[in-house]
Amino acid sequence: MRREQKKNKNLIIIIILAGLCTLLSFFFDQRVIQTEDKIRELEIQLNDKRVNIINLQSTINSTIELSYDIIKSINYYKDRIDLFYLYNGILNVQVFGSEDEKTKFFKNIDRDKLLKLKSDYKRNAENILKSYDFKIDEIKILNEQILKNEFVKDILNKNDGYEIIQGNFDNYKAKDKFEKFPFDKYLPNDELLNMTEEEFQNQDDYLIYSKIRDPMNEIDNIEYEYWDLLQRLKVRYNNYFAFFSDDLKYYGTQKNKNNLYILLSIFFQILSLTILLFLFKKMIEQKK
Repeated sequence: MRREQKKNKNLIIIIILAGLCTLLSFFFDQRVIQTEDKIRELEIQLNDKRVNIINLQSTINSTIELSYDIIKSINYYKDRIDLFYLYNGILNVQVFGSEDEKTKFFKNIDRDKLLKLKSDYKRNAENILKSYDFKIDEIKILNEQILKNEFVKDILNKNDGYEIIQGNFDNYKAKDKFEKFPFDKYLPNDELLNMTEEEFQNQDDYLIYSKIRDPMNEIDNIEYEYWDLLQRLKVRYNNYFAFFSDDLKYYGTQKNKNNLYILLSIFFQILSLTILLFLFKKMIEQKK
C-alpha cells in the first residue's frame, strides 16, 4: 500500500514538473511577444532617426556645395567686372585722351582697333553680367531647396542673422543696370587728379559700376551665414548620430534578449514534453 502511495506521489511530482515547465514555456512565449512588440517600436524609431541622419547629411553636403559654388562664382564675376571697369577707362584714355596721357603699350595700335577692342570688352561684360544673373537664379533655386528642410526651418526660426539666405535674391542681380553705363566716359588727368573721393564716386560710370559691384559683395557674405548654419546642422547631426548609436545598442540588446526568451521557451516546451513522455512511461509501467 505504501509502495502504491509512493508511486502515486512520484507521478504527482512528475505532473507538477510537467505543468511547471509548460507554464514557464508559456511565460517565455509571452515575453517573446512583448519583446517583439518593443523591437517593432524600436525599428520604427530607428528608421525615423536613420532618415533624419541621412536627411541632415544630405542637407550638410548641399549647403557645403552651394557655399563653395557661390564663393567661387561670385569672386569670378567680381574680378571680371572689376577688370572691365579698369580696362574700359584705360581704353577711353587711349581713344579720347591726349598723346601725353596714352600708355606706351597702346601707342602703336590704331584707333579703329582700339574701338574694336572696346566693343569686344563691352560685349564681353554684357555676357558676363547675363551669366551672373543666371547664376543668381541657380543659387536661388538651390537655396530654396535647402530652406525647405525641416531642420533648417527650425534653425532659422530660432536664430537671427540669416538675412541673405531668407532674402530676395533678385536684389543682387545686375538686370538692366549696365544698359546706361557710359562706355565712352573720359576724364582728363588734370581733372581726375583734382577730384575729391566723393566727387569721383559721384561720377555716373562709377555709380553704375557700384550698383552692380556692391550687390556682388553683399551676396558674397552669404558664405558666413552658410558657415553658421553648417555648424548648427553638424551639431544636430552629431547628436542624432550619438543617440542613434545608443539606440542601436539598445536594439541589439533587445534582440539578444528576445532570442534568449525564444530559446528558453523552446527548452521548456521540450522539457515539458520529455517529462510527459516519462510520465506516460511510468503510468504504463505501473499498470503492468
